[in-house]
Amino acid sequence: APVKANFLSTYIHLKKIDDTTWRYVNTNRLAIYNKFMITSSLVMPSEFDGKPITAEQKQKASAFIREALTKALEPAYPVVTTPGPDVGQIRIAITSVYKTDDRLGLTVEGEILDSSSAVQVAAVMKSSLGKLYLGNWWDSHSAREIVDDWAKRLRETVDIAHGK
Repeated sequence: APVKANFLSTYIHLKKIDDTTWRYVNTNRLAIYNKFMITSSLVMPSEFDGKPITAEQKQKASAFIREALTKALEPAYPVVTTPGPDVGQIRIAITSVYKTDDRLGLTVEGEILDSSSAVQVAAVMKSSLGKLYLGNWWDSHSAREIVDDWAKRLRETVDIAHGK
């Protein structure tokens, strides 16, 4: 089960969906946003499998998280760099990285905030296991599959809010 990493602006709205997922979505508020800013894409853990995670590894993982989110949202929901009345602010962080048997596990905390008022309109804490773990965790096929799945679910949530 995911454990709070104190990344989200608030945890009070989260509801348990299953053993691996806690979630909150204010569909009416989320429907307002036609564009998104990705302001945080962080890797918080300092080690994996007993070895330190370097700044370069964190940067590479952060880049593919941002890339996956952008790819999932565009072109239907442009990714922009400035706030506005129809802009949602996305903050996301990998809060845990681990191995279970020969599988890679990642835990994420993410939220969408109103870009003007910083009111939370959606949030998630989720732990996911990938397929067989091979390669470097921060750039492995398993990690990319997990992050792509998170990005796909984000897009589905936004689409549902927009009645698509």
